[in-house]
Amino acid sequence: MPHGPPGIGSPAHIAGDCPAGQYSPGIVWSHAPVAVLSFVTTLHIAAVLLLSHRRAGPGRRLLLLPSISFALLVWVLPDQAWLLAGLAAQVTWVVACERLLPAEAPESAPAAGPAPASAAGRPAAAGAPKKPAAAAGFVPVKVLAVIDETPEIRTFRMERPEGFDFRPGQFLMIRVAAQGKDEVRCYSISSSPEATGYLEISVRRQGRASGALHESIRAGGVLPIRGPGGDFVYPVEPDVPLVLHAGGVGVTPMISMLRHAAKSEPGRPVTFLYTVRAEPDVAFRDELAVLARRAPGVRVYVTLSRGEPTPGFLTGRMDAQKIARYVPDPAKAIHLICGPAPMIESLREGLASLGVPDDRIRFEAFEAAVASASDAVDDGSTYEVSFSRSGGATTVSGGTSLLEAAEAAGAPVDSMCRAGTCGTCKTRLVSGRIEGEGKALRPEDRKAGWILACVSYPRSNCSLDV
Repeated sequence: MPHGPPGIGSPAHIAGDCPAGQYSPGIVWSHAPVAVLSFVTTLHIAAVLLLSHRRAGPGRRLLLLPSISFALLVWVLPDQAWLLAGLAAQVTWVVACERLLPAEAPESAPAAGPAPASAAGRPAAAGAPKKPAAAAGFVPVKVLAVIDETPEIRTFRMERPEGFDFRPGQFLMIRVAAQGKDEVRCYSISSSPEATGYLEISVRRQGRASGALHESIRAGGVLPIRGPGGDFVYPVEPDVPLVLHAGGVGVTPMISMLRHAAKSEPGRPVTFLYTVRAEPDVAFRDELAVLARRAPGVRVYVTLSRGEPTPGFLTGRMDAQKIARYVPDPAKAIHLICGPAPMIESLREGLASLGVPDDRIRFEAFEAAVASASDAVDDGSTYEVSFSRSGGATTVSGGTSLLEAAEAAGAPVDSMCRAGTCGTCKTRLVSGRIEGEGKALRPEDRKAGWILACVSYPRSNCSLDV
């Protein structure tokens, strides 16, 4: 029986039965076995699963749909040529997606590894949102407790934001609503850096802002804070005795330093000399007794400037005679002073008479400056304050500082202490009359028209170079 050339699908085609050296146009490639097609499909699906978990949203869809099409193509066109073409297209598409689409972890995937430790040294709770650091701006923190230290001084204990690092003696800024408007004030931090779970400020009731804190802030409330700031800090010189002189509410940075010394350098000689008016005005009384008893290097002496002699207390103001009696070799110690301005001047003179070098006498009039800045006298008039560079203007009362006027008008004036001690808000007065000056300006600065906006109050229409 005659027969013609084998056709596609004939046994000769499958077996490749063709005379040597001859070419048959009907013979191309053989079909790929089912096992090979299944293996290639598995590779497609594995590539999709491996890479799609790194994508989210549109990126996953762009990768998934074409990849499924490539996997199905090898079954619809099972020839080896199409199989190779499908593999090449899959690889090309995956590489393109990998380079053009950003990788994103799925939202439901937990972070690998242990919970990160905060800058304060405590591990962050897994899954809990992190509190932002306070240095970049005001951060709302929860008030944990409110503690009465004396009839006039109240301690506010707050959550410590993650990353809030400070040195003993520094201050922070608080924003509080007072008499219908937001007030910003600075208060020394009274807790020590070792108290990793909280921050404390101890505030005497004086002026609008501190009065609002006493009247309205309770445990469970929220306070916006910013900071820290200030360079009146715990000395870093090793093995040098310290003498901490505190007067009235000036005790707040000093108690932070004392707590730090007792915790981090318990053997360092530290003498704490504290002046108050009367026995009820002694803040941190119980803690001072504990520190003096438990920290071998700490000694505490409290003197009452008014009233009758009282057991356990010295009498009269702190002076050179008392310092020489209770401080061994005062000329070799570093002396830090915080309190009212007259006390600072008196102690500086007394220490100089005892041979203490000037570079070992460090003082902070910050608390007194804050009190005077908070209680500026309003002359009852209103004035227009304009800003020559930004072009804005606002009308304020005579009891509003030029810094507050600039903030109300949206004019950019940097600030920190708001008490005339740091010099951050140094600004040039273009025209007008003002009242008030801080200690951070040199006489030549004042002659050149520079002012400290935080403690300057208008007494006519004014223009600032802002």
